[in-house]
Amino acid sequence: MAKKSFSRRNFLTTMAATAATVTIPNTASAFIPGNPAPGSAIPEFRKDSGPIKILCTQQLSPKHVEQIRSAGKNTTLLIIADQNELKKHIADAQVILGPIDGNLLPAAKQLKWVQTFAAGVENMPKELKEHSCLVTNMQRVYAPVIAESAIALLLSLTRGLAQVSIPAFAQRKWMQPPGDVALTDLYGKTIGIVGMGGIGSETARRLHYGFNMKILGTDAKPIPKPEFVAELHDPTWFMDMVPQVDVLMSAAPLTAETKLMFNEAVFNKLKQGAYFINVSRGGLVDQDALVKALKEKKIQGAGLDVATPEPLPAESPLWTCPNLVITPHNSTIAPIRQERAVTLVTENVRRYSRELPLMNIVDKIKGY
Repeated sequence: MAKKSFSRRNFLTTMAATAATVTIPNTASAFIPGNPAPGSAIPEFRKDSGPIKILCTQQLSPKHVEQIRSAGKNTTLLIIADQNELKKHIADAQVILGPIDGNLLPAAKQLKWVQTFAAGVENMPKELKEHSCLVTNMQRVYAPVIAESAIALLLSLTRGLAQVSIPAFAQRKWMQPPGDVALTDLYGKTIGIVGMGGIGSETARRLHYGFNMKILGTDAKPIPKPEFVAELHDPTWFMDMVPQVDVLMSAAPLTAETKLMFNEAVFNKLKQGAYFINVSRGGLVDQDALVKALKEKKIQGAGLDVATPEPLPAESPLWTCPNLVITPHNSTIAPIRQERAVTLVTENVRRYSRELPLMNIVDKIKGY
């Protein structure tokens, strides 16, 4: 029987909300990103006949708990209410679903796998990085709704909603934009996206097919270039890409290499009238440089769903920039978010209990 092709992206963006289990062809293993960190190996599964002990530290509904529980083969799923209960069970647990304090990991002698409910893992405890267990994340799971948020931020700026129309509405004023607020369209414009993983590729696909935008991108992984992307290169091409774009977007993970990468040199190299969008992590941006670029009109506007620190304090100079729109790191929020996350966890529990490759394995050294 011929093997059926499998699209990992389609799986993660169209997950069934009510399925108790998800059956994926074995060819899916070819789509798993992020091999184990160099120097580590996929841990051996326990060979005794006892059940696989799984601890869930994430708050889930009874429906979702049953969905995960029913997917496992020879598994025992315990819902952990607090740290004291976690301490009682961690010594012989093979799997933890959800967050865990690093100081408890030395006692986790049997731990093989930790599933996070976040896409970014920059705050992974040192003890978890050093532990031999695998870590998997929510890469691509939240991408569809974050992509919509990124486009919403961009449109609110290009159409003057954030700068003029929404404030005017609150004052019941019929107001045309002043001369320093340009109304522009995206049709035929160029966007440069740093990080062409889930968020970047989902945003790029919508902007290309929906707005006829030209897509340029960089990514640290050697991924295939999607057909809707004009050029895709490694990060060394970043500064060559910057002056070509009308919109620059950050969708990369926060790592030692990407910290403060959007700085004064980058904003100075952008076209006059360009826009900047950040929906990944605030730590990628030199915020003082962004404030300067906005106030000196070196760029036309910026949209941020993330900042440093969070919540952003009232005294931050970002609040004084009239051509800036900020949302409170809520781009992942939508009713379907939890359904998609739990469906991925369900599939990974199914795979783990059957000794199959896991999806979304994190390289703990690279940090994504």
